[in-house]
Amino acid sequence: MIGSLEGRVALVTGCTGGIGKEICSALADAGATVIGADLPADSGTFTSDIANSSYYRLDVTDEAGWQKTIAATEAEHGRLDILAHVAGIVVVEKLVNTTLEQWRKQMAVNVDGPFLGTKVASDLMARTGETTPHGSSIIIISSVAGLIGSPLHTGYCTSKGAVRLFSKACAMEFSALKQKIRVNTLHPSGVKTGMVDQIMQRFVDEGFFKSVQEAFAGMGPAHPIGRMADPIDIAKAVRFLASDESGYMQGSELIVDGGYTAQ
Repeated sequence: MIGSLEGRVALVTGCTGGIGKEICSALADAGATVIGADLPADSGTFTSDIANSSYYRLDVTDEAGWQKTIAATEAEHGRLDILAHVAGIVVVEKLVNTTLEQWRKQMAVNVDGPFLGTKVASDLMARTGETTPHGSSIIIISSVAGLIGSPLHTGYCTSKGAVRLFSKACAMEFSALKQKIRVNTLHPSGVKTGMVDQIMQRFVDEGFFKSVQEAFAGMGPAHPIGRMADPIDIAKAVRFLASDESGYMQGSELIVDGGYTAQ
């Protein structure tokens, strides 16, 4: 099967969100053993919905939590082939109204999370990478907001731009150290999830649109392909980056935005 992940072990943060859960499903469908990690103490139906999966509670901003999660992964599976940093938050607010607490919370989840996870998992992933043709794979979900600016998103744009360069620095360091770990970023535009619903409401609150319906009506045509992304569009791209099909990609940016940034 093209892009088969048979025998691979994947850890996905933010697994209970719309994009995270779809990514878990896509990796499991390709044959991977999937570990979902997120904040809720109870995963609900996660393990029953996703074949060959388990669930760990994880606060991505907590280094001790990462150490516990990676140690449990090694004890249970003996390897970690794929690490997908999906957990993220957005604060939609004018710059002058953004509090330091809001700013730091976005940096903690969106930047500290990938830093801590990549740091803690790197030893296990380097050892795992020696057993596969193209090494292990770390995928960081950035955003088109890490490539271009957006009103009411100063903190979010900053955090997503930060992980874009963090990924490249890690890719160069692992390669220089001859460690078989690939690190790449994925940059979606608007994806139809609950987070986007909240963003649209804030744009209405600030007077950019008269209603949420009007805001969404403009989102599809803003993408040359004619629609917003569905979570499965992002999941397929993650599956590609996780597989040997992307084996020559290192420190790269995969933009999945329906042509949004090509205009």
